[in-house]
Amino acid sequence: MLALTTTGDDLLLHVTEVPDPEPGPTEAVVRVLATSLNRGEVSRVRNSPAGQLVGWDVAGVVERPAAGGVGPEAGTTVVGLVLNGAWAELAAVPVDRLAAVPDGVTPVQAACMPVAGLTAFRALALGGFPVGKSVLITGASGGVGHLAVQLARAAQMTVTGLIRNPEANPVAAAACHHVVREIRDAKGPYDHVLEGVGGEVLTHCLDVVAPHGTVVSYASTLMDPAALGPRWFGAHLGATLRSMLIHDELRYTESAVSDLGTLCALIGAGLLVPHVDVEADWTRGGELARDLLARKVTGKVVLTIGPR
Repeated sequence: MLALTTTGDDLLLHVTEVPDPEPGPTEAVVRVLATSLNRGEVSRVRNSPAGQLVGWDVAGVVERPAAGGVGPEAGTTVVGLVLNGAWAELAAVPVDRLAAVPDGVTPVQAACMPVAGLTAFRALALGGFPVGKSVLITGASGGVGHLAVQLARAAQMTVTGLIRNPEANPVAAAACHHVVREIRDAKGPYDHVLEGVGGEVLTHCLDVVAPHGTVVSYASTLMDPAALGPRWFGAHLGATLRSMLIHDELRYTESAVSDLGTLCALIGAGLLVPHVDVEADWTRGGELARDLLARKVTGKVVLTIGPR
């Protein structure tokens, strides 16, 4: 089969011939139709030696079901995630991370859900989906942030989004109740905070969380340290800072199948619209990975994988 593999240099990725996957007893072989790029995995690509299989998000059709009849049947359109190897014609996907895609949801839409969608969904779930409460979402125009804004609004939360250039992201800005350009303009207090930037942004988020509120840190693009103020504990009684990485979270909750099903159902109902900034043939994977690292795109980059 063909797959995008690492080059070990500034090109990042290229299409090469590799062996077909060898599935375990609880893995289905999926013919991949679409996959998306996430900043975390692209950062790993930049630091990987040549010849590595990479990629997390899978949307496609089951070609060979898992042994023993568990999981989706052959021919089922599915969405799921793997630790490595999604950017390929075939992927072996654990059935506990593989959900059927309902009619009306395209593979391109579904491909945005495994990492970005589940991160947004689980980050809100850690706060108990506080209906009617206030939420601050940093990076609200990004792949995770834009989905989190929509999910929070569906839960009738009042959403403030950090978007540094709302004029360049009018759809994302319009989805928020309030938009701030700089984190210092977020006054709070907020019952729940979704934070994916780190550094001084995380520091300020900790300053504006409400007592008994929750800050969920799911990524860090800034390497500067965050800090707690000298009177933080007294001013934010009962507040929680929770770190989250989605692969670890799913091992802990075992909720990938149900959560992916919920996200796809919300897409089908028109309550969740993935922001696909670029949809392109997967042969452009290296170029678009470089664009993502250079922040030339803000929404999701989806690669489509057609037949040879």
